[in-house]
Amino acid sequence: MRSRVQKITPVKAEELLAANTANRPLSRSTVRSFAEAMRRGDWLVTNQGIAFDTNGVLVDGQHRLAAVVEADLPVEMTVFSEVEPDTFDVLDTGKRRNAADVLAIEGEKSTTMLAAMVRTVWLYENRRDASWSGGSAAVTNHQIVQTLEANPKIREFLHVGERIAAETGMIKSAAGAASYLIEQANKRAHLDDWYEGIIDGAGLAKTDPRLMFRRTMFAMARRQAGVVQRRRDTREHVALYLKAFNAWASGDTLTSLRFAAREPVPTITKVT
Repeated sequence: MRSRVQKITPVKAEELLAANTANRPLSRSTVRSFAEAMRRGDWLVTNQGIAFDTNGVLVDGQHRLAAVVEADLPVEMTVFSEVEPDTFDVLDTGKRRNAADVLAIEGEKSTTMLAAMVRTVWLYENRRDASWSGGSAAVTNHQIVQTLEANPKIREFLHVGERIAAETGMIKSAAGAASYLIEQANKRAHLDDWYEGIIDGAGLAKTDPRLMFRRTMFAMARRQAGVVQRRRDTREHVALYLKAFNAWASGDTLTSLRFAAREPVPTITKVT
């Protein structure tokens, strides 16, 4: 087996894909995710490239090549040639590193929740108007690391997310990320009353946004525990949290709290 780093142009990628006779079906969401990384300049040369067997058949890398075509950009990749045909049976069978794995390698703690919180912050900053699920909403490990570097204080909100989740039924990572976001938008404000209200709820008026948030989350938890279970959605939880916070920060009351999937996640109001 031989290898070398080559610059693969879109034209060259199309030519190489012509040798794709032994690969699994193409995943368009994977191609889109790779292409977006290439357009952002996040694509790096690694040991994972493209490979051809001793018969010249492409046995690995069809998604990377298809992404080069979609991105319409030249990209450097490691190209392996003269790979034994039997090697194909063990390609991509290992566990791919997820964001939590990468953060653990970096020495972080509570990496599963931290990675989910950082992903939520990235999605809020980049996809408020769009879905946070599916291939088009994929956040790369590189983006997770970059976002954490740009938002180091998010680590301080791990326990906040756990506490709010325990008292309201909100998704832990959504609670932690949303709390971090409101504090970033209100750096000089004291938000103890906000947290005390949504965590405890004692003595609040029926139309207080904090009590309305608690009741909404409790009602959602009951529906999710019912016979026909409803999937918990991070985008919805963050949006409801921010809607309630915005009403509270503005001194408004709420008689209901709802969020439709077609709505953008709200921007954050500064405390008046």
